[in-house]
Amino acid sequence: MADRTDVLAKVDLGELLDELTGPRTRLGRSARWHCPDPGHPDEHPSVTMHLGRDGIQRWTCWSGGHGGTAIDALILARTISIGEAITELSSSVTEAPVRQRPITQPVTPVTLHPCVVQYAEACEKILWSRSGRPVLDYLTSRGLDPHVLRTNRVGADPGPELLRRPRGLPTGGPGAVLPALNEHHEIIYTQTRYLQPREGHCKYDNPASRLGPNPRLGIVNPTGPPVGELYVCEGLIDAYTAAGQSHHAIAVLGATYANQEVADRITALANGCPIVVAFDNDNAGRTGSSQLINLMLRAGATNVVQLHLPPQCDLNTAHAFPTSHPEQCPVPELH
Repeated sequence: MADRTDVLAKVDLGELLDELTGPRTRLGRSARWHCPDPGHPDEHPSVTMHLGRDGIQRWTCWSGGHGGTAIDALILARTISIGEAITELSSSVTEAPVRQRPITQPVTPVTLHPCVVQYAEACEKILWSRSGRPVLDYLTSRGLDPHVLRTNRVGADPGPELLRRPRGLPTGGPGAVLPALNEHHEIIYTQTRYLQPREGHCKYDNPASRLGPNPRLGIVNPTGPPVGELYVCEGLIDAYTAAGQSHHAIAVLGATYANQEVADRITALANGCPIVVAFDNDNAGRTGSSQLINLMLRAGATNVVQLHLPPQCDLNTAHAFPTSHPEQCPVPELH
């Protein structure tokens, strides 16, 4: 297989996005593309492109909260494996010159702005008040245990008319505020799930990137002593579902976020515990779970299974949580 870094150094991401999603709108640094994920109805182009500190071009879908490299875009658009994506890109750029990494000054890492934590903490209190009742009713209607919600610091955003907030925080209306926590129970990021998303907009919203980096995953704890396997879910709501069944859970904040860093982190947190990957049963979820299992095997995980859900379902909506070990499916071979 071709070297991933060499391939990404040669590929023109802008041209690839033009091919996968249609011609860009605007020109130059203001260019916008539709999301390459066919399951994301990105009616108003929200994808931008930037050059990472490693000299690799990357894209971000601002309405969906996901992104990645040319490899990730191809995996999403074509529903293929990481190996197939690298091979396809390699064959298309064999003769292309390698871009030189730009010489830049050291960049200070972006840390989480205190206003994000303050927003999440305010919403955490509101959930258990009268103004947070619509959000609490929405969450419990999805079968989520109120004790799990309290344990994992879930909140309610009543909307910008009732809760003032700095620029860069979600303003799309009432929604459930889902904080990503670390192993010390500290808030390291947050996502807002709108109760009634505006037409043409995504149901999830994130803080502006200048307010802090997306950690790609969050830890979700049950209310009592954990039992059985560690569940790795696509999103926080599915992870709360697992925690409601007394499982430790980790939420990956998007199917496209399954990279080696995420796999290494999950493997370390599992500490030898059996791992169940419970991503959504759609194109993006199946591709993401296959990639994550492969990467966790590379990281040293040995007891990993994949949960089979009904087509187009996630763990929360399936309402079919297993009471015993899930059916094991073949895992990708190591390359």
